[in-house]
Amino acid sequence: MKHELTQEEILVEIKDILSEYVEITRPLTSADRLIDDLGLDSFLIVYFITEIEDCFEIDIPETDFIELVTVKDLCERIQLEIKKHSTY
Repeated sequence: MKHELTQEEILVEIKDILSEYVEITRPLTSADRLIDDLGLDSFLIVYFITEIEDCFEIDIPETDFIELVTVKDLCERIQLEIKKHSTY
């Protein structure tokens, strides 16, 4: 999955992966906070982001996980990492 994706395409993938960890009963929005709104805890977020990395074939250092507060933060980071990898 190395081509550039729209935010909507990324949101679909995020929701699919997220549903493995927490119950999503409403539409996912870019303003949703991963921990406060969606119910991930500090342990689940590590597993969740690892699956995100696998899905999008990217690498996000664990030290950067703290910067990923909202779904929008995660979408933007995914787009950035895909763009970085596509320039190689």
